[in-house]
Amino acid sequence: MNTANGEFDLSIQEFGHFLDVSEGAEIVYDPAADLMEVFKYGYEKKIIFRGTMSDSARLLEASGTENSKKQIESLYNALKSGKESFSENIDLHKGRYLVRYKVYKNEGNKVYGVFIPLLKGGFIPAYRRSSDKDAMLDMLNKRAINEYAHKVCAQDDCPTTYIIMFDLDNFKVVNDSFGHVFGDEVLHTVTSIINKAIGDHGMVGRVGGDEIMIVTKGIGDKTELRPYMREIRVNVEEQFKDKLNGISLTCSMGAAAYPDHGDSCDKVLDIADKMLYLAKEKGRNRYIIYTPDMHSQLIKAPEKSEAGLKTVLTNNFDKVSIIHYMMEDYLKKGTSSNARAFGNVGNAFNLQEILIVYENAKVGFKWSIDNSELSEADLKWMELNDEFYSQFNKDGMFIVDGLYDLVGEKERYKEKIVERGAESVLFYRLKKDDDYQGFVLFVKKGQRQKWSEYELLALSTIGKIFELSVQGQ
Repeated sequence: MNTANGEFDLSIQEFGHFLDVSEGAEIVYDPAADLMEVFKYGYEKKIIFRGTMSDSARLLEASGTENSKKQIESLYNALKSGKESFSENIDLHKGRYLVRYKVYKNEGNKVYGVFIPLLKGGFIPAYRRSSDKDAMLDMLNKRAINEYAHKVCAQDDCPTTYIIMFDLDNFKVVNDSFGHVFGDEVLHTVTSIINKAIGDHGMVGRVGGDEIMIVTKGIGDKTELRPYMREIRVNVEEQFKDKLNGISLTCSMGAAAYPDHGDSCDKVLDIADKMLYLAKEKGRNRYIIYTPDMHSQLIKAPEKSEAGLKTVLTNNFDKVSIIHYMMEDYLKKGTSSNARAFGNVGNAFNLQEILIVYENAKVGFKWSIDNSELSEADLKWMELNDEFYSQFNKDGMFIVDGLYDLVGEKERYKEKIVERGAESVLFYRLKKDDDYQGFVLFVKKGQRQKWSEYELLALSTIGKIFELSVQGQ
C-alpha cells in the first residue's frame, strides 16, 4: 500500500469477497501505528482522511447527529478492543451509512472496512472494485451486474426496478465484415451512448458479447422509462446510419419490472430476456416493455427455449412462406379465416395492427397484437375521398415510412395516423371494376421503421390477394 500518493493496492484476495462494494468510502486502520486512513470509493481511490483514531472519531462525531453518538462510540470501542469484525448503522448528516470492517491478522492485524450509504429498505451497492469492471468496456462485468440486480430486488420494500436486456442487431455481420478491432470500437461507442442516456438512473453491465443488462434506479413506471430506451435506440441507429456499406447496425431491447412483473429477480430477468427476443422477432431496432395484457400468453408458453417462443410468435410463417399460405390456403382453398390469415401476416411481418375499411363504413376487419376488437371509430377513422386516394402511387400504395414523411399536402394525415399510435403505415387501395372500395392498412407502432422493398412487394401482394378473395365472394 502506498499511502503517500493515495494508491490502494489490495493484496488480500478475500478482501474483495468481504467488502459489499459501495459508493461510500473504504477505511484502513493500523492499530500498531494508530493510523486511520479513509479512501473515497471509485475506480481510482483517493485518500480523504489520514490521522489517528482520535482524530477520526472527532471528525465522524462532527458529521453525526444526536442519534449517532452511541453508534460511533460502539464502532471505536470495537476498534480499540481488537474486535475482529463489526457491522453497524450510523446516522450522519448526509444520510445513514452501514459501517462494516474486518481484521486481517495476516496483514499485521490491520482493519479493512467500508462506509456504505443506505437507501430506504436497505443498501444498494454501486460496484466500484476493479474486479467488478468489464475487462474492455466502461461498465460492470457479468458477475457484478447479476449480483447487483439480485441485491436490489432482495431489498425490503424494493421500489419498482426495471431490468433492461440490450442487444445489437447485426453485430456479428459487422464484426465479420470489418474485423474485431472495428467491432470493439463499435462496442465502446455504444457503451458511451448507454452510459450517457442512463446516467445516475441505473447501473449497466455486460453479460456477454454485445448483450448488455441495465438495472434502473428511480424510474417508477414505463412512461418514465420510455424516454431512456428511446434515446438509446435512436442514438445507436443514428450513430451508424449509412456508415457500414448497407449493413443496418441498430439495437433491440426488452424490459420488465421487479416486483411488478415477477416475484423474484430471476423471473423478471427471464421476462426481460423474452421481451428482447420478441423485439428481435418483430423486426429489430425497437424496444418492448413487458405489458401483462399484451404479453402474458407469450410468457406462459410451455416451451421456454428461443425456438419454442419463436413458434408461438410467428406460428411458423416467415416473410416468404406467408405468401404461399395466402395464395393456397386463404385464396384458392378458402380454408383460412380472416382472423387466422391476417394474424399470420401480422406476426410474420412484425406488425401491430392490420385494418380493413370499406367505403360504406359498414363492414370491415381488424387484427391487432393486443386483440382489440373492431369498432365504429375504426371504420370512420379516415375520410375516404379523392384527396385521400390521390396520395396512392401507381401500385396502389400510400407509403409512410415515418411521421417525418408527412409534409406538404400529406401533413393533413399526420394527426389521423398519430391517433392510431402508429409510426410507420402502409395503405393498400382496394378496387373493384376500377372503382375504389376502401383500403387495407398495415401498421407498425412503437418506432418508425422504413418499409423494405420486399415488405412493400409482399404486403401489396397480400392486399391484392384479399381484394381477389372479396371479389370472388
